[in-house]
Amino acid sequence: MRSSYKQNNYTLLFERSAEAFLPQKCVELGVLDGYSTVAIAKGLKRASIVGNHFSHLHAYDLWEDYPYKHGNMDKVQKLIDDEDLSRFVTLYRKDAFEVYKDYDEESICLLHVDLSNTGEILEKIVEQWHTRLSMGGMLLFEGGSEERDNIEWMKKYDKKPIKPVIEGHEILNEHYIYGTYLDFPSLTVFIRKG
Repeated sequence: MRSSYKQNNYTLLFERSAEAFLPQKCVELGVLDGYSTVAIAKGLKRASIVGNHFSHLHAYDLWEDYPYKHGNMDKVQKLIDDEDLSRFVTLYRKDAFEVYKDYDEESICLLHVDLSNTGEILEKIVEQWHTRLSMGGMLLFEGGSEERDNIEWMKKYDKKPIKPVIEGHEILNEHYIYGTYLDFPSLTVFIRKG
């Protein structure tokens, strides 16, 4: 299974975040081969068993319609079925930047974004999702470290770094508590103050 998260075992971080945080409605933008999708769903499943709490993950990707590195929806669905997680996650084919329109204000408790992330993408995600995250809601955003900002494709295509956007973004700094896990590829966790 391909994932930049895999080399530094982010599985437990995703599982435990979903399990401990007990989010009602979760959204994931960018699935690839399902690494984080399965981990989040396992956390939701464990929370439902231990705490009699039911949550669901809505996972979106363009799949084969994305012209660069992409996953296969049927293979990810098989993985979800094999892990007995279909009750906790549903896969969708949709443009990530159109998904926010399907959700009400303050309706999302956990949002994970892994879309070939750049500073521009973070700005767009905040613009679209800030008011859709519930008070106390969690945004997990791939990237945020200097190492991640300096990977080959970010430099080659002159993409806006993520870390300076985090540090200088008015909404993020006024409305969120956040920190970045630095192990590659890094993951910044934002919690909306409320």
